Amino acid sequence: MCRSRAVLVCLFAATMNVFAQDSTPPPKAPSAKEKERALAALTEARSVLFPLRRKNEARQLFARIAPLVAAAGDAAGAQDVVALLPANEREAIQPIIVSAQVDSGQISAALETAAMISSDDAKATALLSIAEGQAKSGEFDAALRTAGLITPGRTEAVQALLEIAQQEKVVGKSKEAAQLLRRAATAAAGLANTNGGDPDCGLSMLAQIANGQEGIGEFKDAGKTLQLAQGHVVDADQGCRVAAARNVPDDDTERPEALKNAMAGFRESLIPSTSSTVNEEQSEEDSSGGEENATNVIFDVAVVQWQQVGQNQQAKLTREQAQAALDSLRGVRPLYLRARAAVNTSLRMSAAGKNDEAQEAIGIGLEAADAVQDQGLRATLTVAKAQARAAAKDWDGARAAVEEIPAGPQRTTALADIAFSAAEDGKAQLALSWATAETSPFSEASVLVAIAEALLHQPQRTYFIR
Repeated sequence: MCRSRAVLVCLFAATMNVFAQDSTPPPKAPSAKEKERALAALTEARSVLFPLRRKNEARQLFARIAPLVAAAGDAAGAQDVVALLPANEREAIQPIIVSAQVDSGQISAALETAAMISSDDAKATALLSIAEGQAKSGEFDAALRTAGLITPGRTEAVQALLEIAQQEKVVGKSKEAAQLLRRAATAAAGLANTNGGDPDCGLSMLAQIANGQEGIGEFKDAGKTLQLAQGHVVDADQGCRVAAARNVPDDDTERPEALKNAMAGFRESLIPSTSSTVNEEQSEEDSSGGEENATNVIFDVAVVQWQQVGQNQQAKLTREQAQAALDSLRGVRPLYLRARAAVNTSLRMSAAGKNDEAQEAIGIGLEAADAVQDQGLRATLTVAKAQARAAAKDWDGARAAVEEIPAGPQRTTALADIAFSAAEDGKAQLALSWATAETSPFSEASVLVAIAEALLHQPQRTYFIR
């Protein structure tokens, strides 16, 4: 729950997350010309990085390049890039390549890539991606064969069965889905109930399966699955119980009494109801009053307005709402918090098409950053300034804003961001000119990779090698 003293930060995080999740359209397939141009950019990036291939920055970029080469249709080229990485770093990239191949419809190539993976963990991840892709394409028999290649007793094997059943439900194969979910429940009962940081432990999978069974009207099966799960709660660690609880609905949806009771019993066994939690929250709320007054973060009527925009992607941000948010931003104390809030404000304004207001928010933030003499905040705001200019399709302004950022990773990231946006807008040639003007090979390669991501209609990603 967001505390009042941090309402601005919490609110913007929530609205940005909702906006990003709900408004992102499914990626479209790149044309042959786009693939050709992307491969050219990736080939150039690889060439630039090759002399520096032992440096960590180069390895991280190679990890981004390989899946993109695969997405462009060059499976052999992707493996050539992987070969440039140290042996102990190659396995982690292969499932990402498989996922890229699946997304671009190259199932045969994805199966070939998965066959080359020796690590059981990486192979299971790769095969799950393939099975999911096949199921979404309606190739259920092929998906089941792929799922059968996953080592028995692994979570991924159960996940594959669950995904196939869900896709069967979509096309009206409820009988087949019901049979598969019963099979998945039996397999999930044998999974470990310690999540080790993974939310898909045995209990969690059983809860998901019960939801799937309820979704196709198999209420008795759902109740049996929940009873099966309840018998394993005693052996589960706390993390696994919490993960399972997230998959147990607590709404008032009408369902048969027997299933409702099974669900309530399972939920109670996972997290017994007590009054201590409420008391602790109340105590924390009471103790936060002093801090709340000290920081004086007031968002007034704009809080409700931003919540409405975040919860309803169709809502339009009116001029009055935008102005109210800017007025509230000016009242935020202390100044360093105002500068931070200005970044989120500008991003949300840009997303709503309020480009002038986005620039005004950045101006407010820059004044605050200068007042507290925080160069880090100033650089962050300048990055936001470049992004806002790019959102307004002011490419010269965006490029000029990047030049205000001191040389280093932050500048490179900002340049890659605006290059991605320019290429998405059909200005790939302009973005390429920015890349070739860079003196740093890492910066040049980063921009080239961002251009390729845009041409292939892939999201911008950064992979970190451990």
